[in-house]
Amino acid sequence: MIGITVEKAHGEYDPGTSKFFGAPTMPEEWLSDGTVGDDDFFFCQLKLSEFKHLDKSGILPQMGFIYIFLSFKDGKFIPNIRYCKDEPDTLIDDFNAGFDFLGDTDTEYSIDYFEADSCEDSTRLLVSEGENITLLRYDPLDDNMPPFLADTEKIAYVTLPLADLKKLDFSNADFFIK
Repeated sequence: MIGITVEKAHGEYDPGTSKFFGAPTMPEEWLSDGTVGDDDFFFCQLKLSEFKHLDKSGILPQMGFIYIFLSFKDGKFIPNIRYCKDEPDTLIDDFNAGFDFLGDTDTEYSIDYFEADSCEDSTRLLVSEGENITLLRYDPLDDNMPPFLADTEKIAYVTLPLADLKKLDFSNADFFIK
């Protein structure tokens, strides 16, 4: 499993790195070809080369990005998870405009990764759970991020079957809060 530390992005930084919220750096055609919809907000982008050396299971490719977008329908979040093998080419400013009900999702939070042995009360990647894997375990209280989960005192999970993750098939991914 891989630990994540998050801090508010300060000054000049590379927008093409791993981050939560703010402006995604992604393929521009995703906006016009329906890959990402108008009802999706940008949750995070994970640059695989930044943590691949910590992926002891060898599940993910060496390069590329995983993007997690969420839409809010019928009182729950629906994940739209995408993989891009190439370096993204376009910074999309104001992507999260219109999602004020979630709190401040415009501020960017940079991500650093570290090797982790346990996943108690913290944000993590690749937590194995038998046939399933938690791609991302997100604890908003851990990192003082936007409050859309803070008042619940609960943790958000992005899970999917391990076999699907190995194929980079996110069609069976689930986002839930507990």
